[in-house]
Amino acid sequence: MKPLQIFSTIIVLCLLTVSGITNAQEVNKSFSGIKKIRLSTSGGDCILVKGSSNDVTVSLTYTYSKEKFTPVMEQEGSTLILKEEFERGSARGESKWTLTVPQNMELDFNTGAGSLKADGLTLEVKSNSGSGNVELKNTDGKFRLNSGSGNVLLTAIKGEVSANSGSGNIEVEGADGEVKANVGSGSIKIYNAKGMFAANSGSGSVKADKLVLTDKSSFNSGSGNVKIALAATPTHSLSVNSGSGDAVLDFAGNKMEGTVVMTANKKNGDIRAPFSFDKTEEIDDDGNQVRIRKTAKLSDKDIQIKIGTGSGNAVVEK
Repeated sequence: MKPLQIFSTIIVLCLLTVSGITNAQEVNKSFSGIKKIRLSTSGGDCILVKGSSNDVTVSLTYTYSKEKFTPVMEQEGSTLILKEEFERGSARGESKWTLTVPQNMELDFNTGAGSLKADGLTLEVKSNSGSGNVELKNTDGKFRLNSGSGNVLLTAIKGEVSANSGSGNIEVEGADGEVKANVGSGSIKIYNAKGMFAANSGSGSVKADKLVLTDKSSFNSGSGNVKIALAATPTHSLSVNSGSGDAVLDFAGNKMEGTVVMTANKKNGDIRAPFSFDKTEEIDDDGNQVRIRKTAKLSDKDIQIKIGTGSGNAVVEK
């Protein structure tokens, strides 16, 4: 065989091999009477789609070898159990589970690296992922979302949210309800939202803009900057704190009311505000450092607003 013919044969064989890997298999099944779904995947994604009936339709596409991969779809009463089973050894490929569901479905999703997406649904979701992302849009309900290193993106969400990521970021836009967000080293961003907020980052920044607070709220970072901008005068107590970064509260032109308490390190920090203070104190923390605490009573409203930092600046903006 001539060299050119040998080269052409090798190319054809390679293309056939790649084609065999990328050609997806598909499984479609429907189930009735389902109230709860339990889905466990190795790295498979889960996409939730709003259905037009009370049935649940499962559409699975995958590129794993049939010898290595077995999808499981079982109904036990009103619970649908979906999972991925693999033979011993490595398995190359990917999978995607598309679930068309009615409103008020309960989902328990566990995955190593898969992502979760949902749009336009009322749900109760418990999600745990090693590195996958979570993206929810126009969703109502109760959500407990956990990822080791993935990001969480929530848009136009209503209800109760508890979102956690070890090293990923959390972004919330258009929320209405209760939002608890925690990250180890990522950042937290909240925009145009209304409700109760508890946002904490170990070393990342925490930023919020156009907030309406309906209950006592807190925003904290261990070493990142924290900046909160309000869309209305707060009617509940509020705290903005950073261990070593700046802590900034921007009233954004709204009336400043309540009792404001601002704290910063005497040596390294600074306190800045567009009003005078009624009291200034020095606080000695067992001789380790001296902090300055300034208090201003802006109105008789029974709320306390705390802005504090370990070694950064504590700032109130008008």
